[in-house]
Amino acid sequence: MSLLKACGPVALPLALLSLAVFTIAFERISFWWRWWRPPARQRDSLRRELAATPNPAAARLLLERRQRAMAFGEPVLQAAVLLAPLLGLVGTVLGLMGVLRELGPQLLLPPTSPLAGYADVLASTVVGLQLALAALALLLLNQGLRRWQRGLLDLELRQREVGP
Repeated sequence: MSLLKACGPVALPLALLSLAVFTIAFERISFWWRWWRPPARQRDSLRRELAATPNPAAARLLLERRQRAMAFGEPVLQAAVLLAPLLGLVGTVLGLMGVLRELGPQLLLPPTSPLAGYADVLASTVVGLQLALAALALLLLNQGLRRWQRGLLDLELRQREVGP
């Protein structure tokens, strides 16, 4: 609860953004687990569907649909990479403004207030940066897996179009 207090008014947006990022993380882990998990791998299922598709245009359309499924959540992750540090900075600036108000016109530390508590104004920046780092790592990992699998599927499709 003290972290929520330390983050101030940006605590709720940061919490919602964190929830979105971690929901997408669990969904992506589930998706890629199903993609490679035997015995009914989605990848093998897609290969069979591509082999059964007589029309190259229909096969390309099928690949595009799977591409969208592989890219699920990437726009939210991109937004989190940008918004989380900004929200953290806004929280820190608001916290610093409160600290300066508390110090008064002479900027003197009240004798009853410990100095250690003033460092809490940086908590929202730390949370924002950690969230951005997690979102960026997840985004890059998902993009890499998506490009890798799409490249393999495109290669198979081109080989099929050219023939033996």
